[in-house]
Amino acid sequence: MNKFSYAIASLFLITSSTNIIRGDERPELTTQTESGWTIYVDTSINPLRINTMHSWQIRVIDSESKPVTMASVSIEGGMPEHDHGLPTRPKVTSEISPGTYLLQGVRFHMPGRWEIKFTILREDQQEFGMASIQL
Repeated sequence: MNKFSYAIASLFLITSSTNIIRGDERPELTTQTESGWTIYVDTSINPLRINTMHSWQIRVIDSESKPVTMASVSIEGGMPEHDHGLPTRPKVTSEISPGTYLLQGVRFHMPGRWEIKFTILREDQQEFGMASIQL
């Protein structure tokens, strides 16, 4: 194999390996708002997989470590490097325990870095958080 062929083969292997989802890591989805609320996310599948519909449990704790109950929780997301959003419209369907909300309809359709933006509204207080996922 000449040097040019070797370089092309090496480049192919390097670029191919960047599209592999790491199966040994659970994505760390924890973020904090400006007011000190903490948002924890537990995904229903581990590891996250491309083109697999799944749900999340989103737990929201205020700055005094108390569950944020009876709130409206929503997410938006996308890939900033590709300038597109999520391929689905995930929606919180219920508060399954105090401060823990069930988000259904999450799906990622390609590998790369995803940003997830959380909005929590309770009474007259609105909080925002953001987390990144690398698939």
